[in-house]
Amino acid sequence: MSDDWAPPFHFEQLVFAGGGIRCFWHGGFLAVAGNALQMQPKRISCVSGGALSSAAWIARRDHKLRRVMGEAFAGNDSNVDADKSNFTPHQEMYRAVVEETLDAEAIDAIADGPDFQVVLGLPPQWVPPRIYVMLSGAAYFAEKKVHSHPHLRWPRAVGLQPLRVDARQAARDGTLVDLICAAATIPPVFDVPEWNGKRVLDGGMCDKAPPPEPDEGRTLFLMTSLYDDLPQNDRRFYIQPSEEVPADKIDFSERSKVDETWDQGERDARSWLERRGLAG
Repeated sequence: MSDDWAPPFHFEQLVFAGGGIRCFWHGGFLAVAGNALQMQPKRISCVSGGALSSAAWIARRDHKLRRVMGEAFAGNDSNVDADKSNFTPHQEMYRAVVEETLDAEAIDAIADGPDFQVVLGLPPQWVPPRIYVMLSGAAYFAEKKVHSHPHLRWPRAVGLQPLRVDARQAARDGTLVDLICAAATIPPVFDVPEWNGKRVLDGGMCDKAPPPEPDEGRTLFLMTSLYDDLPQNDRRFYIQPSEEVPADKIDFSERSKVDETWDQGERDARSWLERRGLAG
């Protein structure tokens, strides 16, 4: 984790990076650091699995999410299932977890909460989805191999654009669960979903940690993976795990990895706070 920022640790904006099950690091970190930092951001943005972790944090359902996801994984011993969509259990399991975690009271809290933006990836609609998934996926993995930074450029060069969705409005419209599920869909494990009649992809293929719009004020970026090139400055502060987290992005079969990743987030938060004299 970077140590190059000085107090005050006040942030107007909070960004939840993507990372699938690695996003439980968010929950652990904020469970310890959230109160110490007195986090009350005006704007929150997120992508991929960060959509669920941010929604759970806003609605104070983060501990519930840990329990519900852990119980789902405890009842599943394989990432292959011939009776499920795409021969994997992921799509059905993820939606069931989202629906159980974000109850009616949680959705109301999100509707009345801070500005909350979920970023999806919008591909060219004229390209067959299977072909475009291969094309954009190749650009995504190639850039990750060459450049260790979260704000991707190559997938945009082949036409993938960010689509920002107002999650508060989705909560009011009764479509928040659909939005959270659409945000975290990685073909071929998940079907290519639609949002407002347009095919969309996981927004993490555009940008692993997209800032909100308007992008104003000091911003805290909560990452889930390690990067060599993080564009820290006097307005942007990135916190990443102290080491690679235990969870695999799309391994839905090991409950222990959920707990271990959360626990690492807590340890990293305590260490970060102690180095700054903020530990209570």
